Amino acid sequence: MAWFNVTYLSQLGGEEVISVEAEDREQAMVVAGVPRSIVQSVSVDHLGGLKSALLEKKLPLIEQALVLSALASKVASGKTFAKAIVESVDYRKLGLTQKQMEGCQTPKDFLTRLRFDSTAILLAETGDKAGVLPQSLSRASKAIQDRVNAAKEFGKALFQGVMYSVLGLLFMIGIPLWAGGTIKDFIEVQRIDLALNEFSHVILFLREVYTGYWLFCLIAIAACIIFREKIWENVRILPGFSFVNERIKIKRALDFVTSFQLLQSSGFPTIMAFKFLHQRSKGMTHKLYEDAIGRLNEGRELSDIFSNGEWPPILHQNLQGFDDQSPEGRDTVLGNLADALKTYYIQYSAKISSFASMVGFAMMLLTIIMFAVGFYMPIVNLNQALKQ
Repeated sequence: MAWFNVTYLSQLGGEEVISVEAEDREQAMVVAGVPRSIVQSVSVDHLGGLKSALLEKKLPLIEQALVLSALASKVASGKTFAKAIVESVDYRKLGLTQKQMEGCQTPKDFLTRLRFDSTAILLAETGDKAGVLPQSLSRASKAIQDRVNAAKEFGKALFQGVMYSVLGLLFMIGIPLWAGGTIKDFIEVQRIDLALNEFSHVILFLREVYTGYWLFCLIAIAACIIFREKIWENVRILPGFSFVNERIKIKRALDFVTSFQLLQSSGFPTIMAFKFLHQRSKGMTHKLYEDAIGRLNEGRELSDIFSNGEWPPILHQNLQGFDDQSPEGRDTVLGNLADALKTYYIQYSAKISSFASMVGFAMMLLTIIMFAVGFYMPIVNLNQALKQ
């Protein structure tokens, strides 16, 4: 995945630039939602990810859900999407101007420029193409609300786990720096013969790493950020990380089922629906849709597509015989499957919260033991020896 700057001609004749994340230049134009006829150039934006994380303002998810619900009502009442957007969104809150919105024509254009959730953008474009925009906006709103509710339900436990992890990390850095420096001062400056134990040596070793190899540590952190995708491929099967990996799969499946159900109910053939989703997907999902299209062209059944380990098994299990169902039966299967995936999403969110809390508490406990045994015990033993 990379970031690209798509430069195009605005309605006023000037050049506008939009930064998007995509697989290649071809997909960047699709994601940007800009007609090819007005695109001037597509160039790599090496700092796109950093700028997006630090500078771009986005509406909170709950606000996005409310806006989408309002848009659904306004569009259903006969208003154009552009008019509904003007009435529902304060551009200034996102640092955007009316001029920057002038090049937007479709719902996808507007929501992309307003930095809405990717699921909302996909469903809005799907509904617009299928002629059921109000329904798709309502589904997008509900999908985001479900995600927010799940985050609220387990946010407190997850926050506790993150807090424990951060405190544990601070302890593991602060204690060796302070206690290790004090121990070294006792031994080398004050010439005090401390009886060091294994934990004392660990403290001294960590202090040496932090003070002598801090630049190497920063380089290692930067390398982890740059090569995070390759690192993730190797660690995602490890305990704890596997829960995150499963939730990613479930989220991918839920997005697919929600969009595919809308496309199917609107009369899109299966192969056309997958091509539509493929053009608008990114990363691993993009590759999976590409593989799915190849299997469909071979005449494989829909359930066979999801035998890939990158999809949750529930997809393969529940879509067997899907091709033989009536349109009403297919809609029922997909609706029930979406409900089941939401339940699994909540369950894995709970597992992640529990694991984060356990790891955080373990880090806190370890640092306390290291301080008590590695620093405090040698001091106590020294005091006892002096008294004798």
